[in-house]
Amino acid sequence: MVSLRRFPDRFVTWLYMLQFPKRFSTGVFLFPFFVFCNANQSKCEEVTHVHLAPHHFTIPEGYELTRVAGPPLVQRPIHMCFDVNGDLYVTDSSGNTDKAPVQRKNPQHRVLRLIDRDGDGIYDQSNVFADELPFPEGILVHEGSVYVGAPPHIWKLRDTDGDHCVDERTIWFDGGSIGGCGNDMHGPYLGVDGFFYWCKGAFEPQEHELTNARNHKSFAAHLYRARPDGTQLERVITGGMNNPVGLAFNETGEKFLSGTFFDLSMPGRRDGILHAVYGGMYGRQNPRVLKPHPNTVGLLPILSQLGPAAPSGMLIPRNTGSGIANDLICTEFNTRRVSRHRLSDTGSSYSVKTQSLLESDHSDFHPTDVIEDADGSLLIADTGSWYMICCPTSKIAKPNVLGSIYRIKKKDAPVQDDPAQDDPRGLKLDWSTPQVGWLNDKRPAVVKRAIDQLGTASQIDALLKSDSQVPKVWAIHRIDEPEARRAIRDFLLSESKPVQIAAIHSVALWRDLIAFDPLIHLLSDTDPKIQRLAAMALGRLGQPEAVKPLLDVYHDEMDAFQKHAITYAVYEIAKINHVQPSHPVVRQVRRILKNDQQGLKSVDYPKIQPAKIETVDPVVLAYQKRRLQELTAFLANGDESRGKKLFDDQSKSKCVTCHLSGEVGTRLGPDLTGIGSIRSERDLLEAIIFPDASIVRYHETINVLTKNDDLISGLLVKETDNEMFLSSAEGAIEIVRFADIRTARYSNVSLMPKGFDQIFTPQEIADLVAYLKSDKL
Repeated sequence: MVSLRRFPDRFVTWLYMLQFPKRFSTGVFLFPFFVFCNANQSKCEEVTHVHLAPHHFTIPEGYELTRVAGPPLVQRPIHMCFDVNGDLYVTDSSGNTDKAPVQRKNPQHRVLRLIDRDGDGIYDQSNVFADELPFPEGILVHEGSVYVGAPPHIWKLRDTDGDHCVDERTIWFDGGSIGGCGNDMHGPYLGVDGFFYWCKGAFEPQEHELTNARNHKSFAAHLYRARPDGTQLERVITGGMNNPVGLAFNETGEKFLSGTFFDLSMPGRRDGILHAVYGGMYGRQNPRVLKPHPNTVGLLPILSQLGPAAPSGMLIPRNTGSGIANDLICTEFNTRRVSRHRLSDTGSSYSVKTQSLLESDHSDFHPTDVIEDADGSLLIADTGSWYMICCPTSKIAKPNVLGSIYRIKKKDAPVQDDPAQDDPRGLKLDWSTPQVGWLNDKRPAVVKRAIDQLGTASQIDALLKSDSQVPKVWAIHRIDEPEARRAIRDFLLSESKPVQIAAIHSVALWRDLIAFDPLIHLLSDTDPKIQRLAAMALGRLGQPEAVKPLLDVYHDEMDAFQKHAITYAVYEIAKINHVQPSHPVVRQVRRILKNDQQGLKSVDYPKIQPAKIETVDPVVLAYQKRRLQELTAFLANGDESRGKKLFDDQSKSKCVTCHLSGEVGTRLGPDLTGIGSIRSERDLLEAIIFPDASIVRYHETINVLTKNDDLISGLLVKETDNEMFLSSAEGAIEIVRFADIRTARYSNVSLMPKGFDQIFTPQEIADLVAYLKSDKL
């Protein structure tokens, strides 16, 4: 779908309107759909407008949208997960917006269990499965237990007496840190390889005993994984980003991650989606936290740039009847949409074409999660407007604006067979004796459950006879027996690329040393993806004999992911004393090993304390409210062309001396490129008139007291591994060594000056707001 607001007017043409408003019996209003053309696309795409009060949604033509749960069944849904019977477990917020450490002491959130009793796709019953939970940031139902990420822990919740209420709570994983924003934990997610995955964000230190890996204290962001029993804890990637959030897996085991502050290198960039390859280092540029970690080729590139979208939940649908199978589907909290990213093989990684799958015109629509139902439809959680923790877009918490769960579904999806139509989960099958033939079932839910249940030693011979391709690889992968490892090694020689890729992931996870020779052979494969993964697996095997073949296959024309895999593999093997000293990989690995020896000295990295909580004088608050109401009356007559002239007038507005809008201006204050997509007119007005009311992340002034009692204040514009660079509003830079800092604390006072309502007329302010509101992503 091409969304009208995402392209310049000269690229968009309204061609025709095909039908009059039509009302469905469900109460959904279908508004006329339009066809839009874009100069960069070869064809036009049709969209439909659906009204579900208070939202007007835009979805692709050929799909339908319904609300399937809302108050009182669920109030502020955040994350969702089905159990094998189709019951829907949902983390539901209480609306508490305290910082995460406070919420940990006063847990108020809950997990709900939603039931569709009559099978019409609309939920009609819910019960509280668990309450008194800290801020929940992920949910997974696995083998009868419910796992909830609530920083700093992943909780394992069990119902042992069958009353659908938790009666046993244990800590499955202790992250050991909890920052103010609660970015320390997202997940867990279940990988196709049977491992649990979860994200650690922000920059609070954590230290864990990792399995068969170098271990040290880390301030960086990470993607972790472990087996469901908690063993084999590993770091998968490292990043300088704030908040890695959502995770999705394709059929063969490749991983994709959404999150915030991935890339600040250009105007309009910030959040995005990346291809998470083992050992990779990703943005943003953050040497303070990244320096102790192995840097192979620098920061690996981002797959999809989303601007300040705040992407969260993500998945890759499996059902081929949905029309979106094998695409990345991602919820975007700030931009009120669910995006679709069509994946294509590019070198050893992927490229994407991004479209909008669903979009609301209402500022209180905040999607946080998307999951696939057994029939191929997607459920989307809209959490409402309660959330404002460290989020500059949701500046005003509105806990009374509740959320809902929606279903988007392809109309008249082809019926693959009768069982898939009336039993999409295969609940009528006899799961006490699972059949290998079910791995070929056209119902993804049946295949997934069969993989889990057939992963036993007694099934190996039957599994080898299956023609199910990738599903049988993952079923055998789950078996801890020599026969299973031998079978996976045979799959390395398969003529099917997907089977080969899944098998490489398997031998790497098991560190199967006997797979060494076939992996060496695969290093010379013509498919760069196979080559990259073979290098990754050889690194995990740790055999010195692999170093020379890895170096021999390396060449300058490889893409960044291939170069990374080879360099990281040689680093993991760490036997380079008798190989080519001038080889670029050897030189880089020597630098990494030297960096490892230096380690991380926590005293060198002073913690920047959060701003002190100050009570605002009620008289001041009343004045601000009154003044905003007065100025709001002028907004309807704002003129964006006059506003642009004012924005660009450095002598009067001074906007461009601190802000970027596209390629115009200076990046000292927040980048305003696309600001109109994520901020309301009311938000923009308040930011101009009362800049201290809400300060954008990474644009807080820092007050530093040195050991010599010097007080230095400014905006953090750069960090190295031992210094910070602070800029004043006039642009003067002061360099402060970490070792010289006694204390550092964020300020409640914005670097942006106050009093613009005294400099500008109300009409000029309205014009400026109109211009900023017109700047769309």
